[in-house]
Amino acid sequence: MSILRIAICDTNPIELERYASLCQAVCEQKQVQAEFATFPSSGALLFQMMHPAFASAVSILVLEPFNGCEQVAAQARGYGYDGIILYHSIVTDKRYFYEAFDAGAYNYIEKGGMARFEAVFERTLKAARDLERQYLALRFAGEYRQIDLRDIHFFETRMNHMVCVCYTGGEFLFRSSMSELEARLERGFVRTHRSFLVALGAICQITYNQAMLSNGTPIPVGRSYYATLKDALDKWCQI
Repeated sequence: MSILRIAICDTNPIELERYASLCQAVCEQKQVQAEFATFPSSGALLFQMMHPAFASAVSILVLEPFNGCEQVAAQARGYGYDGIILYHSIVTDKRYFYEAFDAGAYNYIEKGGMARFEAVFERTLKAARDLERQYLALRFAGEYRQIDLRDIHFFETRMNHMVCVCYTGGEFLFRSSMSELEARLERGFVRTHRSFLVALGAICQITYNQAMLSNGTPIPVGRSYYATLKDALDKWCQI
C-alpha cells in the first residue's frame, strides 16, 4: 500500500502540533502509512505547492482558513493540487464556507470538537484511499491488463517502442513512449532515467546513479535526472 502524504497548515503553533499529533494517532490506529508536513504560515505552504512534484504528492491538505490562510486552497488548486482539502477553524464566518465550497473542500470543521475532527479525519483517510484507486488500462497483441496505479513500481523502455510495466503481480509489455505515459499518469511518477519512469511512493533510497525501490529493485538514475528526482523526494525530507 502506498504512503499518504498529508500537509497541515495552521498559524497557531500549539494548534498545529495538536492537530498534527491527532492525525498521526488516527493514522497509526487505522494502520495507514502516512508522512506529514507541517506549515506555520500560508506563505511556507504555498512556496512548496508551487513545485509540481510536491503538489502531486500530497493526498490530504488540512487548513486553518484564518489569519492569512483564506486563499491558500484556491491558490493550491491553481498550482495543480487535486487532492482532498479539509478546513478546520475557530471562526464560522460564511465567507470561509463559501471559499471552502468554491475550492472543493471535503469538509469544514469548527475547532474545539476533537471528537468530530477525529471522526471526519477518519472518513477523509478513506476518501483519500478511494481516490487513489485508479487503474491503468493497457492492451497489446490481444491481451488486456487493468493495473491498479498503487501496485506499479516502474516503467522501463524496451526495444521497438515497447514499454514494460513492473507491478505487484508481474510485468506487462505494451507499445508506448515515456512522454505519452507521463502525460497520461499526471501525478505520482518521476523520471529517473531516459528509459525509466518510477512511482515516487516506491522509492526508498537514492544515490547519484541509482534509486532503490521498496521491493529491493535497483533503478538507474541518469545524471540529468538526479536533481529533479532529489528535489521531488526532498520536499518531504527537508520540512
